[in-house]
Amino acid sequence: MKKALLVLFMFLLFISQTKAQHFVEGRVADTRYRYLDWSYTFPSRVTVDIFYIGVPGNNEFNLGLGYAFKSKVSLTLTPLMYAVIAKENGQKGIKLALLVNLEREGWKVNSFLAHYIPLSGRGSSYQVLDTLDITRVFKCWEVGVSNGFFHQEGSWNPQTGPILKFNDSKGAWAISYRFGSQRELRVGRAFVF
Repeated sequence: MKKALLVLFMFLLFISQTKAQHFVEGRVADTRYRYLDWSYTFPSRVTVDIFYIGVPGNNEFNLGLGYAFKSKVSLTLTPLMYAVIAKENGQKGIKLALLVNLEREGWKVNSFLAHYIPLSGRGSSYQVLDTLDITRVFKCWEVGVSNGFFHQEGSWNPQTGPILKFNDSKGAWAISYRFGSQRELRVGRAFVF
C-alpha cells in the first residue's frame, strides 16, 4: 500500500498541467494571533503547505499535502491533509482541510476550513474557519467582509467584520477588524511568486 501511494504521489508531482507557484503569507493581530504560511503548488497541482499558527496557550506547526482541483470558471478547490504538532501538552494529530479560491466578475472568495483530529497528548478535536473572505475588486483595492470561527468542545468563537486589501505586483496587504465573542484587528501580507 505504501508503495502504491508513493507511485501515485510521484505521478501527480511530475505531470505538468499548470505553472508552479509559491505563496507566502504572514498575519498578526492585537489578540496575539500569529500566522506564517509557505505553500508551493507544483505544475502537477500537488500542493505542499507548511504553516505555523499561534494563539495564547496554543502554538501549532502544520505540514500538509494536497491537490488543487481547478475549474474553468476560476474556481480552485484544494483538499489538504496535515500532520500537526503543538508545542503544548505533547499534542499531535492530523488536520483535514479544504482551501477554496474563487475569482469571478470582480468578486473574490478565499476560504480555509479545517477539522483537527488528535492522535496523542492532551487536547480535543476542533473545527476552524480561518478565514472566509468575500471581497469586491476595485482596480488594485478589494473591499469586503472577513468571517471565521473556532469550535471546540461545544464552544464557538464566531467573528465577522470588514476587510480592506491592497494588491501590488508582489501580492497583497490586508487589514480587517472582526467582531464576535472577541474583537480582533488583524494585519497581513501575502507574496505570490
